[in-house]
Amino acid sequence: MPEEKKRVLLIGEKPDLELFTILGEEGYEVAALESPLRAWDVYPLYKPHFIFVHLRYPKDIAILEECLAMAGKVPVVAAISILAKTLLVKAVKEKADSFVVLPVNRQIIRKVLRGLGPSEDEGQFPLGGEKNLGTA
Repeated sequence: MPEEKKRVLLIGEKPDLELFTILGEEGYEVAALESPLRAWDVYPLYKPHFIFVHLRYPKDIAILEECLAMAGKVPVVAAISILAKTLLVKAVKEKADSFVVLPVNRQIIRKVLRGLGPSEDEGQFPLGGEKNLGTA
């Protein structure tokens, strides 16, 4: 029986197409939604293993906070636009489980997602611990 693909929810007003493509090529099933509001409806049915939130502007921290509230134990990775990098990195380090700076390459995606995989006890995701910070 083939192994079930890990599911990734990609949330953002304009999700990064390169990130979407890389995740798909790496074997993840990806669903892209333009807002956390839409994600609240899809989340219980889709049951993602990871959530990527595309942050383009400092005001998008509110979007990250809403996604974190929805995620529960599911790891949240902030995908930060290079244009907003300086302003967003500090806030994201304090909130998200990990982050990547766009544009990103597949080695960084692999490293970040491997570092956020399910823990061995009861298949649950870790609740805390060290942040896995990926940069381009």
